[in-house]
Amino acid sequence: MGIWWYYISRWGTMRKKALSNVISVIIVLIIILVIFVPLLIYYNSSLSSSVVSQQIVNNYIYLRNLQVNQVITGHPAFYYNGSSILVVYSNGTFVPPSNVTITSILYLNQNGVWQNITSLKYPIKLNQSEVLLLPTYVQNSPIIIVTSLGNIFFLQPNSSIGPVSFNGKAGVTILAQIYTKNGPIGVSTNITTNIMGTLTNYTTPIVFPNRTGTFVVRAPQYVYYQNSKGQIITGVFYNWIKLGSATINSTTTQGIKVTLSGSPLVLIANYTQITAQVTVTLESNYPGYVNVIVDGNSQTFIETKTVQVPAGFINITVLTIQGNYTSQTSSGIIRHYIYSNTTIQYGTQSSVYKATSLLAFIPLNTNPVVSINYKNNYNYYNVRLIAYYNKYNDNVSIGNVEYEYGTSPFIIGGNYTFVPIGTFTGYSTYGAVEVIFQYSNGTCKYYFPNIPGYVIINQPMTITVYYGTELYWQPLT
Repeated sequence: MGIWWYYISRWGTMRKKALSNVISVIIVLIIILVIFVPLLIYYNSSLSSSVVSQQIVNNYIYLRNLQVNQVITGHPAFYYNGSSILVVYSNGTFVPPSNVTITSILYLNQNGVWQNITSLKYPIKLNQSEVLLLPTYVQNSPIIIVTSLGNIFFLQPNSSIGPVSFNGKAGVTILAQIYTKNGPIGVSTNITTNIMGTLTNYTTPIVFPNRTGTFVVRAPQYVYYQNSKGQIITGVFYNWIKLGSATINSTTTQGIKVTLSGSPLVLIANYTQITAQVTVTLESNYPGYVNVIVDGNSQTFIETKTVQVPAGFINITVLTIQGNYTSQTSSGIIRHYIYSNTTIQYGTQSSVYKATSLLAFIPLNTNPVVSINYKNNYNYYNVRLIAYYNKYNDNVSIGNVEYEYGTSPFIIGGNYTFVPIGTFTGYSTYGAVEVIFQYSNGTCKYYFPNIPGYVIINQPMTITVYYGTELYWQPLT
């Protein structure tokens, strides 16, 4: 009976322990379900929300930039004659078709303050060509058109943004772009054209309203774009893109002849991005570290360093403008250097730039050398100051600056006033009775009353001053 009761008791204990373990597992599962699962859901939701927010921002920027391109290329174009705004959908080739919503139009009043034209009913939704009449008090004042995407279009009287055409005459817009793997980048460059009668340089983008006849236009061989990080993208001319009706004699030459047909025209000088790399050797005569930025990348070096950059335009900014070379301090000299110029040489070509920030063109298949040049404009020299019998603890004045005897200051080389400071005791003058200027190449000694009033510091030196009674004073009776 005892044995059976023992096993029954053990089985009961084990059953209780098993039940206790099951309950513990259930409690842990409940904690996970109640606490960790909601946290995981919240974390995933936060990540999703961040991704969605970034996508919304990117889409907004895309739409805003797209709207600018649409207006510039005539979908729609705006022409302001001083009293009304002519909205013209002059380019039917733009894809996708666009609607523009105007949220406000401001004018510059006589006090020089921009004011909203409140008599217009906003928002103004545009999807076809129409005329927006402005109040009489706005007449011949500059205006600003603000769209729902945050774009701002500024117009002077009798000016336009985008191509427009009147009475058989056409609006001509000339643009430039670099086509990259991420799409086209609009750039500003100089083009030459006689569209206004004589050959003149203009900066793109440029609009010529109400044009007719034949003209020539020429684009440069290279253009560049610099982003906010200082990185340069260079484009080489590829072709002209024509949007609208006109006759051009070529699309693959930089200079073309254009004959207008009485309808709006957009000409785009299209460039291909240069991606080929060139090796640039950075050199410096500065006897220490030099820090420069090359195409947005910081480079630090001593004497020489090579870097890889895309051919074309490169941006170089010298950050080390001046500095002290202290490796000769133990010899009593600190040399001060200041930036002088930058020389860029490739082949037989050489250019000198005095500015600390420059933009230079590096052709393909060259190995340019960029020399950053410094000049040693002055030095500091160690001057030991020693005094004997100086019982009043007087100092010495060099260049109107007082120095304590027993010190060795570094002083910029030059000619200075020199005054060993003495003391009046009431019945005598206690001051310098002997002065010794000791240089590496010789020693000069002076005795009272012929103590010099100046000192030449052009190398490390020692100045020794012996003190004593210079004069005795007899009181008046």
